[in-house]
Amino acid sequence: MKYNIATITDYLEELTGNKTRRLAHAKGKDKKLPLAIATSYSFYDLEFMETQVTIAIPSGLDSITPMQLSKHQAKMIEAFNHPVIFALESVASYQVARLTQAKVDFIVPGKMVFIPSMLIVLRELKNTVKEMPEMMPPVAQLLMLYHLETRIIDGLTASEIAELTGLAYPTINVALRWLVTNNCIALVGSKQKHVQITMSKKELWDKSLPLMTSPIERILFTDTKPEESLMAGETAMGHYTMLAEPATPVIAIDKATARKNAAIMNKEYGDIKVEVWKYSPALLSEDEWADRLSLYLCMKDSEDERIQMECDTLIEEMKW
Repeated sequence: MKYNIATITDYLEELTGNKTRRLAHAKGKDKKLPLAIATSYSFYDLEFMETQVTIAIPSGLDSITPMQLSKHQAKMIEAFNHPVIFALESVASYQVARLTQAKVDFIVPGKMVFIPSMLIVLRELKNTVKEMPEMMPPVAQLLMLYHLETRIIDGLTASEIAELTGLAYPTINVALRWLVTNNCIALVGSKQKHVQITMSKKELWDKSLPLMTSPIERILFTDTKPEESLMAGETAMGHYTMLAEPATPVIAIDKATARKNAAIMNKEYGDIKVEVWKYSPALLSEDEWADRLSLYLCMKDSEDERIQMECDTLIEEMKW
């Protein structure tokens, strides 16, 4: 490898406009890696875009296949507990698609950057950074509602939140970055950054609401209620408010449950209406009913005046 860490950090700073800061690499964590992997790379830790990352530079002359890099990346993330970016001397054009399909974070200094775990995609010889979405992404929305209704995330690190929710660390990290960019939270600290939320719950809800969207991805029907489902829609509204429950029960499930129960669901017919949510409704509820705030987001744009009135009731009766 003809590049050194200075070349790599200069390239990242030039293309993204974000400063990097060298951190001491915790060599003790290298022992968690298989020896064959640990001895095949040089590791450097950086603070980049308010996130701790490890740059892994292959030390051998032999090329490593995209499949090997994908497997090595998974082992490294598990050991280091933060994103890992491979610095490669070159990538054959036919290998680029394989690396990107495997979602391997890599850079080729002077040519290419692909870091999907941090929402950074810069194509060869183009200084274009993938923009963050304007509306709150599903996982970021889940974290806000989790803080407002389930457990306070103020003071927690990304790895602690990942452990609590069961979501992948890179997924949590991307969501937190979006929330920081949109001034919903801050990340403070040096090596281990933790979430800082200075607004009250009601203030945070008022700030977040214009950025939030309905969690419903699609509607299906079934005759059999999946075990992992929660009561939702007008059925849950009837539980929380004075709205009469509908003749057709409404339930909410996540996408994984929808896939698992695909054989018993269809798009048109069934005694039960199924809302497939973009995030897990079970993470926000301790009983059989969908949480109040997600329910509000599902129902607030209804043209039914009765539902509009009861949506106001949902928020008025929230215990912030």
